[in-house]
Amino acid sequence: MVQHANLLPSMKLKFYHVLGHVSLVWAQRRWKKKLNGYNPHVYDFIALTGFNKVFSKNGISNIWQIHYPFVSVFQADAVEAILNHSTELKKAWFYDLLHPFIGHGLLTSYDEKWRKKRKMLTPAFHFNILKDFLHAFNKQSKILVDILKSYTKDEFTDIVPVITKCSLDIICEAILGKEVHSQTQPSSSYVKAVVYLTDSVFERMQSPWYWNDFLFKISPFGRKFMKNVDIVHSFTRQVISEKKAELEKRKSGETLTDGNNEVEGAKRKKLALMDLLLEEHCKHNSISEEEIREEVDTFTFEGHDTTSSGISWCLWMIGLHPWIQKKIHEELDSIFGDNNRDATMEDLKDMKYLECVIKEALRLYPPVPAIGRMLRNDLQIGEFLLPRGSMCLVIAYLLHRDPEFFPNPEKFDPDRFSPENSAGRHPFAYVPFSAGPRNCIGQRFALMEEKTVLSSILRKFKVRSLDPRDKVQLLDEIVLRPYKGLRIQIRERSQPFDFHSVYYFS
Repeated sequence: MVQHANLLPSMKLKFYHVLGHVSLVWAQRRWKKKLNGYNPHVYDFIALTGFNKVFSKNGISNIWQIHYPFVSVFQADAVEAILNHSTELKKAWFYDLLHPFIGHGLLTSYDEKWRKKRKMLTPAFHFNILKDFLHAFNKQSKILVDILKSYTKDEFTDIVPVITKCSLDIICEAILGKEVHSQTQPSSSYVKAVVYLTDSVFERMQSPWYWNDFLFKISPFGRKFMKNVDIVHSFTRQVISEKKAELEKRKSGETLTDGNNEVEGAKRKKLALMDLLLEEHCKHNSISEEEIREEVDTFTFEGHDTTSSGISWCLWMIGLHPWIQKKIHEELDSIFGDNNRDATMEDLKDMKYLECVIKEALRLYPPVPAIGRMLRNDLQIGEFLLPRGSMCLVIAYLLHRDPEFFPNPEKFDPDRFSPENSAGRHPFAYVPFSAGPRNCIGQRFALMEEKTVLSSILRKFKVRSLDPRDKVQLLDEIVLRPYKGLRIQIRERSQPFDFHSVYYFS
């Protein structure tokens, strides 16, 4: 492995760099933190992105951590060789640290176990079933709009936590069939536990002394983490128990009570994911209740964090480009006029320019900026041999900035994704939802949610972003986040903006 890895594009090391390239990064991050007060993880992202850019012509680079190679891939043909591989399906080792939270669900499983789960879950994201989720999208978006009205007189608001709560409400109602009211009742123990675990997972990944499960669980941090895991698991198990009881009553033809309304069991609309899993459990015993819990917690974790990141970055970019925002307003006005009705599936299809804006924001700020694979066999990519046993990172953040496919790559230009400009583009040049066999099963769900939430906001408001792109520092915490939030000024469309604030255009 060492021999093959040494042949990959990389910076030469001296004999005293006993920790590999990590020693260079650590030395610089200490100096930068002292000089600029940066979060060290901000500098890590800058340093590793810069390191890989040195080898942009190759599209592949290697970073040594002691004797262990981390191979980065960020050129379309090489990315296709990794993501489209039929057997290299094992995620990178750091995904194992998610096991205490989400278990061995679709995200962390591989090989036959993953194939079985993927086949079972795919019908739950069929187009006809996704239509049933639109009610939850619209309902939670309306709550968000009402909350944003209270910010229209403020100098600015950090949009990230506001959007995150809305996204958590959407995913829980759509997948669990349960409202958690994180937008209106953020003190809920379940909501607080999910938010804590989402933030804490990355902290564990960045702390080698927490990688050992035994040492982690006896540490104060680990005990707090596991306490929150218990809260989430208990909540999910309770919902599963309730849904199972409802399913059994439906089968017996009993009348169900849903809040204050009684509905006939035979006519009751099913919740796609939960019902699918429970039917598999009850009819075929092919999945246990604990495995159902793993899948539900996986979708809750994945579904709210990545989508809220995508919506937040997109809204911030819209606020930096008023001419683009104007075109979105014109498109939405042509669809809805002055009508306050909910968005329909046909409306979402008609949001063609908004879709281009969303895709362009996902290009520049992919919610998952790097996708990890553990190579179990040697893999030849062009002139380079990637050795088995190495961790391979597909760097979507750099891939999406390849000037061969995206000229002037740092420019925010939604027209890149018009039908005529997208035609003929390499299918693996743009992978915000991964690609190949392990592509994101919920990508259509995510795009529907982004369109619904963003259109609900922009039908009512105009936004102005107060920080230019070069002032917003990035954190790669599995999901791409802004270091200090995203300051956005929100106004009714008839209101003027407060131009005493400095306004930057990117």
